[in-house]
Amino acid sequence: MVPFDFFFGLAVSGGASREMLDDLVARVLERAGSTGDGMGALGEELHAAIAKVPRDQAIDVRFSAGSGQLRIVVSSKAGDIWQTSRDIP
Repeated sequence: MVPFDFFFGLAVSGGASREMLDDLVARVLERAGSTGDGMGALGEELHAAIAKVPRDQAIDVRFSAGSGQLRIVVSSKAGDIWQTSRDIP
């Protein structure tokens, strides 16, 4: 599969389910051209970052892929909460 450059963003609540986040990460990694290695760990990290935010506060999650890297940023109205980048194999 040829990797694609893309940007994907969504707003979620602090109550986002682990299952939904794992599925989202798997789909994003697939779209980015990754084999999915390390998907579980990345899903766990994303869930932990979102869980830090009060349930009633809006959270933005942004995924961007380009130049062989996937970048994920979690932010709220207070600013960035968590970010990571991974090479796309």
